[in-house]
Amino acid sequence: MPDGTYVPRPAPFFCAGHSFLPNGMVGVFGGNGGGKGGTGARLSFVFDPWTETWFRNRDMAVGRWYPSVVTGADGRQLVMSGQDERGTGHPTPLVERFPARSRPVPWRPYDIPVGLPAERFGADAPFRNDYPHLFSLRDGMIYGLGRDADQQWLFDPAKETRVDLPRRPADFRGYGSAVPLPAGFRGPDSVLVLGGDPRDPLTYRLSGGAWTTDGSRAFGRTQDDTLILPDATLLTVNGALDTRDYGFGPFNPKADLKYRHVELRDARGHWSLGPAQRLPRGYHSNALVLPDGRVLVTGDELQQIANDPDIKDGMDGSVELYEPAYLHRGTRPALDAVPGHTLAHDTDFQVRTSTPGEVARAVLLAPTTVTHSINTSQRHLELRRTGTRGDTLDLRTPPTAADAPPGYYMLFLLNSRGVPSTAKWVKLGIRQVY
Repeated sequence: MPDGTYVPRPAPFFCAGHSFLPNGMVGVFGGNGGGKGGTGARLSFVFDPWTETWFRNRDMAVGRWYPSVVTGADGRQLVMSGQDERGTGHPTPLVERFPARSRPVPWRPYDIPVGLPAERFGADAPFRNDYPHLFSLRDGMIYGLGRDADQQWLFDPAKETRVDLPRRPADFRGYGSAVPLPAGFRGPDSVLVLGGDPRDPLTYRLSGGAWTTDGSRAFGRTQDDTLILPDATLLTVNGALDTRDYGFGPFNPKADLKYRHVELRDARGHWSLGPAQRLPRGYHSNALVLPDGRVLVTGDELQQIANDPDIKDGMDGSVELYEPAYLHRGTRPALDAVPGHTLAHDTDFQVRTSTPGEVARAVLLAPTTVTHSINTSQRHLELRRTGTRGDTLDLRTPPTAADAPPGYYMLFLLNSRGVPSTAKWVKLGIRQVY
C-alpha cells in the first residue's frame, strides 16, 4: 500500500482482528499505524483464499490495534475495541459493522469486496482492554466478554443495542482462550472462558445469562489456544506464565516444561493432561484443526530465541502437528462425496460413504481464524441423520442461520470410537435479504 512517500510497502495490519465472511473470505480490520508504542490503523482488507489475493476496502472510522471481529447470523461482521490513533491506553468504544447495510453481504466466491464501507453500529462497546472475546450464539445475539470481570455485554445486531450481562466470577483475565461449547444439532448457547490467569486453573461457563464455575485444568496459563475437535472434545495447546515469560523471566528461552503440555476436555467436562509440545509457544502462538483431524500449531517469537539465538535472521517459523488420540483408534470412516451446491438451513441433503455401517455421527466444524488467544469463528454442530440407503446417508442441516452462521464448514463423519473421516467442505446458507 502507498505510504505517502511514493514508496510502496506492505500494509501494517499485524495485530489486527479477523473473521470469515459467508463467501469464504476473511475480513481483516485494523493494524499498527506506527508511532511510538504503536497506534491504531483504520485499515480494512479482505483476503480471498480462492485466488490468494488481498483486496482493500474503505478505511474504518477509527484506528484499531488489537481489535476483535465476529460474524453474525446475517453474515455481517461487527468490529469492536482496539487501541485508536492515540496508541496504547486508548481503546475505542466505537463499534463498526462491515459491510454497511447499504451494501450486500459478499455471499459467493466471486462476490469480491473492494472499496466497501463499514458503518457505525448503534451501540458502543467501551471495553477497557483490547481483544475481547466475541461470540454469535444460537439466539442470534453477540456476546462480548471483556477481560475485565465487570465488562460482559450482550449486543443485539438487529436493534443495535447493548445490555449488561452478570459479572464474571473470575477477576481480570489476560490473553486466554474462550470457546462456544458444542450443543448438539443447535448452535451453541453457552461459552467456556479459560486461561488468561496463571494463578487460576478453573474454567468459567456462561449459560442462560448466568456464570458458573466449571472444571479445573491442571494449572493456570495465559496465551493458550483452545480448539473444538471433530468429536466435540476440547484441546488446549500453547501457554505461558505471562506475555513473554514461560516461568523463568521474560525473554528467557528456558521454559517451564508444564506449559508445553496439551490438555484435553472430554464430553463430561473433565480435563486431563496430554503430551508435551516440542517447543514452548505463548504470545503470538496459534493453532487450528485441519480437515484430516490433526491440529496445526505454530507461532510465538520466543521459540526462535530458544532454538536460534541469532535474532537478526529470519524467524524460525516452525510448525508442529498434533495427532489427537482418535487418530490411533483404528481406520477412519470414509466420506466420499458431499453436495457441491449451497445448502439451505433446516434442509435434507445427502452424502456418500463407502463405509455406511461404520458411521455413527456426522458433524460440521467451522474453520477458525485465531490471534492472541482470540478465536471468534469456532463452532461445532451435530447433523441430524434421517436415513441410510446403501452408500448414501441422509442428513439435515442446522435449523437457522443463528445456529450456524452462513459460510463454509468442514463436514466430518465419525465412527462409534470417535475416529473422524477426512473432512470435505460444504457451503451453508442461502442468501437472504436482511
